[in-house]
Amino acid sequence: MYNFEFIYDDETLTTAVEKQGETFRVTVGESTIELQPISENLFSTIIDGQRKVVAAVRSKDTCYIDIDSVLFELREPSDDIYGAGAGDAAGEKDKVFAPMPGKVVKLLVAVGDEVTEKQPMVIVEAMKMENTVLSKAKGTVKAVNFAAGDQVDTDTPIIELELEE
Repeated sequence: MYNFEFIYDDETLTTAVEKQGETFRVTVGESTIELQPISENLFSTIIDGQRKVVAAVRSKDTCYIDIDSVLFELREPSDDIYGAGAGDAAGEKDKVFAPMPGKVVKLLVAVGDEVTEKQPMVIVEAMKMENTVLSKAKGTVKAVNFAAGDQVDTDTPIIELELEE
């Protein structure tokens, strides 16, 4: 069994994932759903009496789940729930990383902009899903290392901040 923190609307819920044969049982609070594999990273389940296709991919310590174009992040428990990047330097509050390799869709800030903690900074598309990446700290944008349309990885910061003290 694997335990994760499930972040939804800035609320953290404990999640458990257990594999039983080919079936995955996912429990969030009092609710449990079963996922049947269709192919690699695609699953079928029944939610509210309707069949749904679920896409899932894992990148380092985070699982990204897409159900009906709603993206969820399941991540191993940590103190830094807003640490958007998956790279080795992801814990650095002065840098903003992509949560998984993808393409920059839109930059929401520019050099010189003042930002607050949890402020949307950039939108990255991966697996046909858009991920809004948040700032982990308050500060001023000192560098934007990519432009819209650029491919990004999880190890190179998209945006760098001058932290406010």
